[in-house]
Amino acid sequence: MSVRENVPLATLTTLRVGGDARFVFDCVYAEDVRAGIQFAKERNLSWCVLGGGSNVLAKDESYDGVVLFMRVPGIEATETGTITTLKVGAGVEWDVLVREAAARNLWGLENLAGIPGTVGAAPVQNIGAYGAEVRDTIDSVEVFDTETEETYSLQAEDCAFGYRDSRFKHDTRFVILRVSFCLTQAGVPNIDYKDLKTAKEQGTDLSSPHAIGDAVREIRARKFPDLTVVGTAGSFFKNPTLSQESFNSLKARYESLPGFPNEDGVKIPLAFILDEVLHLRGYSEGNVSLFQNQPLVLVAKIGATQKEIDAFAANIAARVRDVTGVVVEREVRNFPA
Repeated sequence: MSVRENVPLATLTTLRVGGDARFVFDCVYAEDVRAGIQFAKERNLSWCVLGGGSNVLAKDESYDGVVLFMRVPGIEATETGTITTLKVGAGVEWDVLVREAAARNLWGLENLAGIPGTVGAAPVQNIGAYGAEVRDTIDSVEVFDTETEETYSLQAEDCAFGYRDSRFKHDTRFVILRVSFCLTQAGVPNIDYKDLKTAKEQGTDLSSPHAIGDAVREIRARKFPDLTVVGTAGSFFKNPTLSQESFNSLKARYESLPGFPNEDGVKIPLAFILDEVLHLRGYSEGNVSLFQNQPLVLVAKIGATQKEIDAFAANIAARVRDVTGVVVEREVRNFPA
């Protein structure tokens, strides 16, 4: 384990904003997490956990606390018939795992290809894309309990997974060390999502996890900006879920509005509202803008601040509410919370 001091959070997050963190513990083992928390408690400092930094908005002010920067490595496989369980360290890059699963011809993660971030952050957000969510494949999550200082596993049903939500967003006592995924060698392509249907119709091979993963990465490359040029956290807002009544009312006003029924109501694509209703594709204010190719994505120029991004996002949410009555929630979280 290494301990670094006065580390700019802008260097640890993909939006590239944020003040300095007083201490950063690079955590490779559970004992590193334990040491970091004890260090914080002894000095009466707060602490927080950071993975790939791809879904957080770091505050402009310096953080006088301890950041547990999760770097737990390793991918271990256990086979039982046609089922393979991959036990993966929290610090493994997400797309490294997706590629490893595809190389083993394992089905279940391929629609989530190309998502930035680490494996440990995936359950927190219950990441999802192209008709799949990570909760569909999670078997268990190994955690360090900061209250009892014990390490144990939580089964998937104990993680309270929801749309871009989980127990880990609300119960900060747990630090995720490893995640176990239950994958199959006998899967079938999940290509009902519009972009994948289009790719299939255009002749793209979607017959294997490897082929679907590559197709998804190509689709994402067209929709998301280059992280080497600008800062972004991907989709900044959640897609709203409306009651059936509210959806019907909005549909009467905007006939081409898509709707996707789920257990909570009808989910609508916010990108449709931003683009087709408000015409905000590419809209910019100062150093912040909505991406030209996908208005759900917020882009920050180098030099942008957290306050600029907050003000921009609040303005966008207010415009959506004023015109449509739809209340928008952020997918990106403030850091530290």
